[in-house]
Amino acid sequence: MQHRPHPAGGVYKLERKTSPLIDIRGPPPEDCRERARHTPLVMRRILVFASLLLAGAILSAVEPEQKPELRPAAPPNTELVAVGDILLGRSLGTLMEETKDYSYPFRHIEPELKAADIAFANLEGPFCGEPPYYGEGMVFRVRPATIAGIVHAGIAVLSVANNHFANGGDECMRFSLELAHREAIATAGAGETYDEAHRPAILVRHGVRFAFLGYTYADRNDTPDATHPVIAGRNPERVRDDVAAALRVADAVIVSLHDGTEYTAHVAPETEQFCHAAIDAGAAVVLGHHPHVPQRIEHYHDGWIFYSLGNFVFQQYTPPEVQTALMARITFAGARVERVEATPMVIEWHSTPRLATREEGAPILSRIGLTEPLLWPPAEAALAEPWVGPDAGAPRTAHTVSAAPQTAQ
Repeated sequence: MQHRPHPAGGVYKLERKTSPLIDIRGPPPEDCRERARHTPLVMRRILVFASLLLAGAILSAVEPEQKPELRPAAPPNTELVAVGDILLGRSLGTLMEETKDYSYPFRHIEPELKAADIAFANLEGPFCGEPPYYGEGMVFRVRPATIAGIVHAGIAVLSVANNHFANGGDECMRFSLELAHREAIATAGAGETYDEAHRPAILVRHGVRFAFLGYTYADRNDTPDATHPVIAGRNPERVRDDVAAALRVADAVIVSLHDGTEYTAHVAPETEQFCHAAIDAGAAVVLGHHPHVPQRIEHYHDGWIFYSLGNFVFQQYTPPEVQTALMARITFAGARVERVEATPMVIEWHSTPRLATREEGAPILSRIGLTEPLLWPPAEAALAEPWVGPDAGAPRTAHTVSAAPQTAQ
């Protein structure tokens, strides 16, 4: 039923709507007959499609789909550059204080350090918060402001295990460690306690963890029950334990050793014994310093030993060999050493190192048994061009830099 308003507006009429009747006795409508003719054709198409699907499934079961071969990604490369002793005291410290140019001694070599993923050096003199700051002599006390040069040069980790780090006593040792860490520079080889001195500094680069340990012949309070700041000593048994412990929290271990006979290319037997123990324990590289002159390089088992890198920024003029040095450049593929280089350097007036020319470098290399800059793998050892020429650029002024912690990516 449907209600419809009356045209006059007052009365409603009810109307019944009826559907047309279909006579089921007669022939089907024309459209039904048309659909009937097409039904067999549609069914045939459905059957053909289903047959194709079934055949595909059978073939897949007999010959599985061949997926492209997946190759593991190459491990990331990390470049470590290592240099020897840094002393920012004596008259060099006075010069930097007067000029306020704390990058002065690094000005020729800074690009090499900054280009590396990790730059390493040995800090030979402690920073002290109060005078005296001696302009000469064998007791080293360094002005704190000079750390700006180390920061600006891009040095990320310092060994502080050496025979001069305790020149200012406990107070300067503590002050130096706090200052370095505040400037985001990692330290290895000394600490407030025995555990801290033997604990590795870990730097992460490209997801790979590099652990640095430091040792010296001139240990200080190096016992587990020490009540004063500790400098880790040269002890083969302890380095084995420390390297093993470091490998539980890192992927590659680098050991620093301040040791050896001064002013000679001859490697002392006790130095060699310690370095071999470190490599046998799993260290990848040993970086040596203290003799003030370069010493030989050894590929021992799966590791590399630089027995002495020599001086770096260090005010010393005699004998002439103390004004020569090596820069080690080690490339890691993941945690594995892939490439090793050792390039000669010369140290000019006021402790300013630079890479040597070929003519300057030949006698430096000859004294340690090399005719070319060490380059390993050996298939790439031939160099046709000079290593580098002197940098005639003017000194650059350093700026104090605040960086992210060195244990971060």
